[in-house]
Amino acid sequence: MNVIFDNIYVVLVEPANPGNIGSTVRAMKNMGIHHLRLINPVPYRDVPEQRKLGYRSQEIVQNSKEFPTLSAALADIPLVFLATTRSGKWKKDFLLPDKAAEIITGRRGKEKIAIVFGREDSGVTIDESQLANYCITIPTAVSYPSINLAQAVLVVLYEIYKLEEGNRKTVPYPKTAPKKTFARLIDNIWSMMQSLELREPEKGLFHRSLKRALNRTRWTNADIAVFDRVCKQVRWFIDERTTVLAKEKK
Repeated sequence: MNVIFDNIYVVLVEPANPGNIGSTVRAMKNMGIHHLRLINPVPYRDVPEQRKLGYRSQEIVQNSKEFPTLSAALADIPLVFLATTRSGKWKKDFLLPDKAAEIITGRRGKEKIAIVFGREDSGVTIDESQLANYCITIPTAVSYPSINLAQAVLVVLYEIYKLEEGNRKTVPYPKTAPKKTFARLIDNIWSMMQSLELREPEKGLFHRSLKRALNRTRWTNADIAVFDRVCKQVRWFIDERTTVLAKEKK
C-alpha cells in the first residue's frame, strides 16, 4: 500500500443520499484511497442504490466509520482539508485541487490527512469550517457551481493520485530510431525518387525538405522499416517493369 494513500481519510458530513455514498466509494477505490468516515449519514450499508453505484467497492463501505460530529471524526487527524465552493470570513487559505495535492503528497511521514466534504445542500457550518487547515475550491464555468458530491471527491483524489502515482504509470513514448536509421531511409527514398526520374539534383529543394521532414518525426525502427519496404517494393516494380518493356522491344 502506498504510504500517502494509506494516510488519507475521506470524510463526508451528513450525506443525505446513499447513491452519493456509493459513487464516492467507487471514486475512492479508483484512486487507491480506502479510509472513509461519515458524520450522521443516512442508512447506506445495505441500500441497493449504494451497492449498485459502489460496485466492487463494498470493502470500503464495510470498513467505514461513523461519528456523531465532525470534531469527533477529526480528533486523531492533524491535517485537515475542506472542499468547499463557499468563501467567507472564516474560510481562509483556499487552494486549487492540484496545489492541495502538492501539500498532501509532500507529507512523507505517517500522519493522517483528512479531506472533508460537506453536506450536499448546505456544506459545513462556520464552526465546522474552523477545523480545517486548508480549504480546497474546484473552479467551474458557472458563477454558482453545484458539483455532485462524488464528482468533487473524484476531482480532488485524482489530483493526488496523478501527482503521487501517475508519472510512475505513464506509458513510455516508443523509442525513436537512431539518426543513422533515418539517414538510411532518406537515401532509400532519394534512390527511389531517382528511379522515378525525379529531375532535381541531390541537395536540391526536395532532398532538403525530405531530410527536414523525416528528422522532425519520432518514428521507431519499426516505423522506418515500413517505409523501407515501400521503397523496396517500388524499386522492384520499376525493375520488373523495365525488364518487361525491354523484352517487348525485342
